Amino acid sequence: MNLLSATLTLPMAVAAAGAAHYLASRAVKAVLWSVKPLSSGEPQAYAYERDVWRTAETQVLQVVGAVLASGVVVWAGGVLGMSWLVALGLIGWVGALALDLRRWERVAVSANNLWFQRGLGQKVHQVDYENIRDVHIEEKDTGGFTLRRGTHNRVCRLQVRMKDKRVVALPKTDAHSGLGDVEEVANQLRQRLRHLEDRAAVKRSEDAAHQAVQKAAQEPAAGDDDIRRALRKLRAGALAPDAPKAVKLRGDS
Repeated sequence: MNLLSATLTLPMAVAAAGAAHYLASRAVKAVLWSVKPLSSGEPQAYAYERDVWRTAETQVLQVVGAVLASGVVVWAGGVLGMSWLVALGLIGWVGALALDLRRWERVAVSANNLWFQRGLGQKVHQVDYENIRDVHIEEKDTGGFTLRRGTHNRVCRLQVRMKDKRVVALPKTDAHSGLGDVEEVANQLRQRLRHLEDRAAVKRSEDAAHQAVQKAAQEPAAGDDDIRRALRKLRAGALAPDAPKAVKLRGDS
């Protein structure tokens, strides 16, 4: 292989490694979403995950670097005719895919809980809606480099404030491609929180009405005494009515 051919095949090998990782990663994660969802005991409604190839964060940039490096190693093995180097590059590519899954961050919401996980095999955190005070979306510019946008990158994530004033910062993802998914999760959360608030308000009203009825049942004396006194007066007036005034006749002296 001459120098020109070797030079031309380098970007092709790197691009092939990147494309193969992109497709394999999406396929594996889709299967895992199906067989290992975050929510347990109830179906999840909406979800978002950190996009590896578009999010300018150190952890995912390291995964991308490992994928591209494996392509370079495979290319070098092919150019030099070293099969062991090609095998090493393929092993590196598989390792990059495993690292991607190890650092895979995702979020989901179900009917009663918020769920998130920071890496496959790591603990799945469950947050009950009744412990959440409010939620908002954080969006900001960030450093780093991505193949799609260079150094002009933005990230977004969901931030949840708990009733004990703690703030839970959920995984970040690329704002250009993932903001819609983050908003869907946030809107579902807000809707469920409003439902809980309405239900709590109805319960407070029912409790207040129940207490008022009990209080009225326990304190009937004042109103009943007034009614009894009025009835006694009416009864006395009926038994001994006032005599009318005497009328003087003409023949009377």
